[in-house]
Amino acid sequence: MSKDVMTAEERIVATINLEPVDRVVCAPLIEQYAGQFAGITNKEFNWDWNKCLASIDKVKEAYPIWDSNAYMQQLRYGPVAKVVGSMRCKYPGVELADNDQYQMVEFEAMTREDYNILKERGSGEYRLIFLERAHIKTREEVLEGIKLAAEIRKKELEATLRRSQSATWGSFAGVIPFDTLSMSRSMEKFYKDMYQMADELQELLWICCDGTVEAAVKGIEATGINRVFIGGVRCSGQFISKKNYERFGHPYLKSIVTRLAEKNIVPILHFDSDWTQNLETFLDLPAKKFVLELDSATDIFKAHDILKGHCAIKGDVSAGLFTVASPNEVDEYAKKLFSTFKNGEGFLYSSGCTVPMNSKHENVKAFFDAVEKYGRYN
Repeated sequence: MSKDVMTAEERIVATINLEPVDRVVCAPLIEQYAGQFAGITNKEFNWDWNKCLASIDKVKEAYPIWDSNAYMQQLRYGPVAKVVGSMRCKYPGVELADNDQYQMVEFEAMTREDYNILKERGSGEYRLIFLERAHIKTREEVLEGIKLAAEIRKKELEATLRRSQSATWGSFAGVIPFDTLSMSRSMEKFYKDMYQMADELQELLWICCDGTVEAAVKGIEATGINRVFIGGVRCSGQFISKKNYERFGHPYLKSIVTRLAEKNIVPILHFDSDWTQNLETFLDLPAKKFVLELDSATDIFKAHDILKGHCAIKGDVSAGLFTVASPNEVDEYAKKLFSTFKNGEGFLYSSGCTVPMNSKHENVKAFFDAVEKYGRYN
C-alpha cells in the first residue's frame, strides 16, 4: 500500500492550484452522522461540545484517510445556533425529539422597508437586526453569541490540526448576496422583490458584496487560514432563469471572488442545488482562485468538462448513495469520479453537501475505502 508523501495542508493547496498530488484530498462534510457513528443522540451531539468533538475524533480514528475537515460545528452548536445561526432553527431536545435532525425555518424576518437599514447603515447592522429577529434575542445576546462562535471555532480548528487534518476552510464568510437577502426576506418575498424593485435591488446587492468581503478578511485574521466558505443555493438554474442569474447573481459573485483573489483569499463556493445551466459562467471567475463545491444536483461530470484546468471542483457522493444504495453502488460511483478527474485537475473528494445523519455505516466505509482503491497517484 502506498503511503502519503504530502501533508494534508500541502495536498489541499496543491489541489486548489491544479498541481499534481500524491493522492486525492478526502474532504467529506461530516456533522450529525458523527454522533450516530459514536452512539450518542443528536441532542448530545449538538448541545454537548465535548461529546461532539469526541464523536468526530472517532470517525477520524476509524478512517485515517480523512485528511481534510470540512465541517464547522460552531455554526450548528446549539448554544450558538439558537442565538446567531444563519436562520431560525428547530433543534433536537428543544422543539424536536432527542434524536431528530435539526431543521431550518423559512420566514420573513426582514420586511421590504428594512432595506433602508441596509442602504443607510450597511450590511453589518442589517445582519445584526436580522439575527435579533430570527432568534428573538437582544443585541447583547447576539454579540455574546458571535463571541462564543469564535471561541468554538478556535477550539474546532485546534482539534482539526491535532488530527493532522487540513481545515477545508478556516471560516464562514457568509453566502452570496442574492442568498443573504433571500434568507432574511424569505424566498417567496424576495423573488417578488426581484421583479417589483429590480433596479433598487441591484444597488442593495452591491452593498452585500462589501459585507461578504469584509467577513472573509476578518475570518482570515482570526484563523490564519486563507480559505473561506461562501454558500450559494437560491439563484441557481434550479430556481431562477439564466437571464436573471446574470443580472442578480453573477456580477456580485464575480466581484467577491475577484476582490478576494486580490487579497490571496480562496473562496470555496459551497453551491447546493442544480447549477448545471450556469457552469460556463464560472469561467468568468479568476482561474485557480476558487473551488466549486457541488452537492450532486449539479452534473459534476459536465462541470469537469467545462471547468477542467480553470478551477478545483469538490464533491459529490449523494445523500441517496449514503442512505439507500448498496456499498457497491457507492464504490462504483467513487470509481467513476476518480477515473474522470485526473491528477492535477483539482479534485477534492467529498459528500454532496453533508454526509446524512442516517447514512448506512457500511456505505460510509465504502466511501472512505474508495480513496485507497482508486484515489492514489503515487
